[in-house]
Amino acid sequence: MGITLVQNTLSLNRVLIPLLDHMLSTSISLPLEMIHAGVTYSRLNHQDSNVEVCFCAERLDPVTSMGGIPLTPEVTFSETGPGDLIIVPGLWRNPLPVARQSKALVQWLKYQHQQGATFCVAATGVTFMAETGLLDHQPAATHWYFLERLKRNYPDVDFKPHHLITRSGRIFCAGSVNSVADLMVHLISQSMGEQIAHKVEQQFSHEIRRPLDQILFAEDHTTAHNDEVVIQLQEWIRQHYCEDIDMDNLIEASGLTRRTLHRRFKEATGFSPTTYIQRMRLTLASDLLKSTDLSIREVAYQAGYTDPDYFSRLFQKHFQLTPSDFKRSVRGKLFYLESP
Repeated sequence: MGITLVQNTLSLNRVLIPLLDHMLSTSISLPLEMIHAGVTYSRLNHQDSNVEVCFCAERLDPVTSMGGIPLTPEVTFSETGPGDLIIVPGLWRNPLPVARQSKALVQWLKYQHQQGATFCVAATGVTFMAETGLLDHQPAATHWYFLERLKRNYPDVDFKPHHLITRSGRIFCAGSVNSVADLMVHLISQSMGEQIAHKVEQQFSHEIRRPLDQILFAEDHTTAHNDEVVIQLQEWIRQHYCEDIDMDNLIEASGLTRRTLHRRFKEATGFSPTTYIQRMRLTLASDLLKSTDLSIREVAYQAGYTDPDYFSRLFQKHFQLTPSDFKRSVRGKLFYLESP
């Protein structure tokens, strides 16, 4: 069960971007360039599409991005009014001290959420959203370098270490700038239609990308249900999914009959238990291919597969790429942060 992309269900008429010192300029320039490309293609297609972009901050003093690019706010937070899309930038340095000193930004983000805005949150920008409390008991993605630190500081946020994009209502979090590109294709599809989104994707993505519904962790995807037995079983699976487990193990862990287990698990999560475990394993495998130098055989073993050929077939079926091709397509594009 994936997220269905619905055309023209999101307005991008007014895009608001808060500016911060040491922000990653690419975390705002990439989505803006993709949006403007979508507007251009829409106009060439004789579609009426206009986007207003507004840079804002607590004060009107210029800020300097991590790359030394000076950026000047146009208005203060109190002057913006409601926006349709809020792009929250990532920071190069440890985001925690900045977030805790940014009370005006945090209050402004709360206000924009109350007004119905959609959020595109880049990498460590999730820290500001965590400060609002809007992500309490909700899924969130962030850059791997600061993941453990943020988990300690925001224990109520359900950080997803093996997901590059998460959704909690109107809050989309992308774990890296690369993931922002995938997210923007989805948002453009919702706003301008799938044809325009596909053209933008071709322009900005030279490698084959997976559709958002294959990489998104949404709060209503597998966890927003009230079946306590299934919730407990999901937690058990998270602790054991890399082991050699089968239906008998799940039956024993849940205390349900085989038929009842399959029915209740499918009703609660949208997946059969076997498919659910397989997706978790393949997500871990893709993460290992991106971030380690393990061989395909080693990745397969770490993800719970003893037969590397079987693993490769499953991986290709799910991602439309062999593990080797997937590794080549992403390893050259990984975005790393150094310690401050």
